[in-house]
Amino acid sequence: MKRLQICIDVASALEFLHGGDVTLKKVVHRNIKSHSILLNDDWDAKISNFELSSLDSLHQDMKHINDDAYLDPQYKQGFLTEKSDIYAFGVVLFEILCGRLTWVEGREDTGQSLGHLAKHYYKQGKHDEMVFADIKEQIVPQSLATFVDIAFQCLHDDDYKRPKASDVVIQLKKALEVQEDFEIWESKLPRDYKEIMSLSEAPDIYHTETKKDIYIRSYPVESSFQRRKW
Repeated sequence: MKRLQICIDVASALEFLHGGDVTLKKVVHRNIKSHSILLNDDWDAKISNFELSSLDSLHQDMKHINDDAYLDPQYKQGFLTEKSDIYAFGVVLFEILCGRLTWVEGREDTGQSLGHLAKHYYKQGKHDEMVFADIKEQIVPQSLATFVDIAFQCLHDDDYKRPKASDVVIQLKKALEVQEDFEIWESKLPRDYKEIMSLSEAPDIYHTETKKDIYIRSYPVESSFQRRKW
């Protein structure tokens, strides 16, 4: 859940830079990488390294980073747009999911970048094999699927098919909600809650409810206190 929250923090910052605040001009960061993301003592994420940023998709000589694995494959003639930021962030999302930097072999002149490898695994339906071992058993399948789907969309070769930062925020929050529902609320339900629900007069109503909703329905008095607490 902490990794998901970090991803949401960064996506929200990109949404703000790309015009989420109508009172500000659009800012293209143009250097989104894992080392451009800072964490404070509370693990809140912030974006740094604005040296290459601009208020528009201006031309800039960036030949020195042409082979950068974070770089938009449609980068031409020095133009990087907000969708280039989205591509780079897609690479970062897979880094966080896989627990490793983008260059698999540890060198930029050998091996295959994580972005390209992630797209290959995704198309093969094997993205679960890339998940960082220490969190693999913790992730709810639906949360993983939501996360990977939006991360893959960020890496689309055609920039106009990539999502906006605001869309990324929405999907990452959905992934977090599913994960929270499992980690926080399912643990509060009795172990045999599925069997109990199957004996209900209308068991089908539970199929579309979250674990939190089921808990509130089952323990209305206690859950009222929990809602105030949360």
